[in-house]
Amino acid sequence: MRKINFIRIVGIALLLFFPWEMHATHNRAGEITYRLISGYTFEVTITTYTYSLSQANRSELTIQWGDNTSSVVPLTTRILLPDYYYKNTYVARHTFPGPGVYTLLMEDPNRNEGIKNIPNSVNVVFSIKSTLSINPVVGVNNTPLLTNPPIDKAAVGIPFVHNPGAYDPDGDSLSYKLSVCTAEGGNAIVNYSLPKYSDSLVVNPRTGDFIWASPMEAGNYNVAILIEEWRKGVKIGSVVRDMQITVINTNNRPPVNPFLPDRCIVAGNSLSFTFTVTDPDNNMVYVSASGAPFESPQLTSKASLKVLSQTAGATTARFTWNTNCSCIRKLPWNVLIKAKDSVVTLLNNGITVDTLTQSLADMDNFAIRVVAPPPVLQKVYEVNNVAYLSWSPSACPQVKGYEVYRRQDYFSYQADSCNGGVPSGTGYVLAGTVASAKDTTFIDDNKGAGLLQGANYC
Repeated sequence: MRKINFIRIVGIALLLFFPWEMHATHNRAGEITYRLISGYTFEVTITTYTYSLSQANRSELTIQWGDNTSSVVPLTTRILLPDYYYKNTYVARHTFPGPGVYTLLMEDPNRNEGIKNIPNSVNVVFSIKSTLSINPVVGVNNTPLLTNPPIDKAAVGIPFVHNPGAYDPDGDSLSYKLSVCTAEGGNAIVNYSLPKYSDSLVVNPRTGDFIWASPMEAGNYNVAILIEEWRKGVKIGSVVRDMQITVINTNNRPPVNPFLPDRCIVAGNSLSFTFTVTDPDNNMVYVSASGAPFESPQLTSKASLKVLSQTAGATTARFTWNTNCSCIRKLPWNVLIKAKDSVVTLLNNGITVDTLTQSLADMDNFAIRVVAPPPVLQKVYEVNNVAYLSWSPSACPQVKGYEVYRRQDYFSYQADSCNGGVPSGTGYVLAGTVASAKDTTFIDDNKGAGLLQGANYC
């Protein structure tokens, strides 16, 4: 009896002295996003990426709202992803007391054990935060949405690229930069350092590409990408993605995407092209695409990607977007193309057979600008050195007005709808503007001076 009681006591003692081993080593990545519901009420989504084999995956998390209150947020969805990842979402609504700047913070013990660039990582709190600004002058604001999960592996000696696939539902400008991983209170981790690299480790401030050229040692590393929102030159919010990158030693080489140029299209036309991804090791390649053209609720016509053929070492796909007026906006749309090979090794550890994934990915993005259809000139006539013009109204409601340009004498010039206006050096001058999209006439009297009699204008 004493022996049985002693074993029970030891078991309790182990639970008391080693709580981190029971409840930690699961957090790999995460971010906090939000959208306005009405007034000062927002819906906030905490997204975490965790180790699927861990017993510590949470059924709820606590969020601090930045207004001296907090809430327990229940798990909403849990999706199993490749390479033993769970994507977990926790959704809650909160009404803030009024205008102000609030820091949304989530903390969860703890990070994975043995992260190379975080000392004693298993005892370091995992935290993520976002900035929410309520400003009546700025108006409605929702955070960017991140469409590309941070689950891809890197390889020693091979450049690694990750792009969060962010888009802003409000059409705000986004910028990107490296940040630091944080611990308790959202404070920077003590003695945190960026991963070692052979050439460079940067984030493209415009496209969001995180480029690590190249990893030098196998292991787990964590980095943070700060995504900032801008409207009329003013920063109005931010989101931090904290993500873990697993670097492996492998002879596998990633697939290679072809060059994907930026494109421009007039709304109402279709953009369609094919491309082929190749793999230097003749592995099977899986191609996917993400970004606002596939997901934005603003669009009544979304883009699609269809795989046309898939053989060892090559996959061909077709991108198609039948655009319409809902696709028009000032900023270009970004599309992320991801190609990932399939390399799986079965490892016999003497007891069971483990699956060791060595798949690598290549990512490339390109921009698509969608512009309103140009007006079609219907009639031009001249009376007493004054020109009278009329044109058909624009088919798209986003048009606010028109600019009318004039040039003396014929000039061979093909207007570029994507650049807008008329470039300098062509001899065209701005004759005037029409402030309403419904007003489709213009009288050109050369600002009262009259046009030159007998001259040719275009």
